[in-house]
Amino acid sequence: MSQIRYIDLFSGLGAFHQAFQQNPLFRCVAACDIDEGARRIYEANFGLKPEGDIRDLAEKATEIPDFELLCAGFPCQPFSIAGNGEGFKDKVKGNLFYDILKIIDVKKPRMCILENVKNLETHDEGKTFQTIRQELMGRGYQVTARVLNSAEYGSPQQRERIFIFATLGPFEFPTNVPHFRTVASVLDSEQQENELNGNKYYLIKKMPKASMTTPRCIYDVYSFETNKGGRQGERVYDPAAVGITVCASSGGPGAKTGLYLTAPNIVRRLTVKETLQMFGFPTTYKFPETPAEKALFYLGNSIVVNVPASFIPAILNFLLYPEIHSQEQL
Repeated sequence: MSQIRYIDLFSGLGAFHQAFQQNPLFRCVAACDIDEGARRIYEANFGLKPEGDIRDLAEKATEIPDFELLCAGFPCQPFSIAGNGEGFKDKVKGNLFYDILKIIDVKKPRMCILENVKNLETHDEGKTFQTIRQELMGRGYQVTARVLNSAEYGSPQQRERIFIFATLGPFEFPTNVPHFRTVASVLDSEQQENELNGNKYYLIKKMPKASMTTPRCIYDVYSFETNKGGRQGERVYDPAAVGITVCASSGGPGAKTGLYLTAPNIVRRLTVKETLQMFGFPTTYKFPETPAEKALFYLGNSIVVNVPASFIPAILNFLLYPEIHSQEQL
C-alpha cells in the first residue's frame, strides 16, 4: 500500500484533513457535509469539494472511491447535554450513524474513527454506546474507545470528546504524553477592544485553583438589569491557563469563545484567528464569504486537530503493516 486513502464524513472545517495532511502518505478521496457554507470553506482550504447529505452518499456508496480509513465526527446534538438528548430517536440527526454503517457495509474499510461528545458513552444509560459497539462488532470490527481531552494534546482548550476506533484486527488505542499550552500563547496583543464597556455588567471575583491545566474562572459576569449571570458566556477566565470549551451554541457577552482578561482592564472574547489556534488550525485558514460569528460557529462544532494528528503513528502502523496484525489475530 503506497498511500492511506480515507474519507471524511460530516467533514465540517476538515480537522481530520488538516491533521492528516501533515503526512504525505494520507490522501482524502471523498468528503461530505450537509452545510453548504462548510463545504465551501472545506474546498477553499483543501481543494476538494465535499458531497452534501450523507444519506444521499450512502445510497450511492458503490460509487465512492476505495479507501482504507473512514473518519466521521457524526452529529453530536442528539447525544449532548446541551442538545435535545434524543439520541437515535432524533429522526434528523440521531439516525445518521446507520448511514455510516451503510457505507461500511459496502466499502469494508480496515479502520474507522468515529468522534462524538463524551456524553455519548453514558447516553440512555449506556444503551446508545452499546448499540454502536454491537453494530460494529457484528460486522467483524474490534472496538476500542476513549474520552480524550484536547488540553492534554497541546491545545489551549479543554474539550472532551469520545473517539471510537473500529478495526479489522487487533489495535492498541494510541497513547499520549500529556502536554499543555495556555490561552496566552495564542493571544494577539494588538486586540484591545473591551467586551464589557459601558454599565451593562458587573463582576464578582472568584478564587480559582492555581493550575494551568484546567480553565480558571476569575470573575463571574452579572447583568445590572437582570441581576443574572454566571453561565459559561458570563465568566471571565485567566489566559495563563488552558481555556474553556469553545461552544457553537453558548450565549452572553462571551458567546462561543468565553471571556478572557487579556490585559489590565481588557476583558474580551477571542478573535477568529485566536480561536483557530485553539483548535490547531493555522492562522492562514480561509473562511471565504463567512462573517466572523459564523466562522466561530463552525469552529464551535469542530474537532481539535491536535487529537487526530496524534493518531498518525498508530494508524500508519496498523494500515501499512497488516501482516503483523493478521499474525496477532491468529
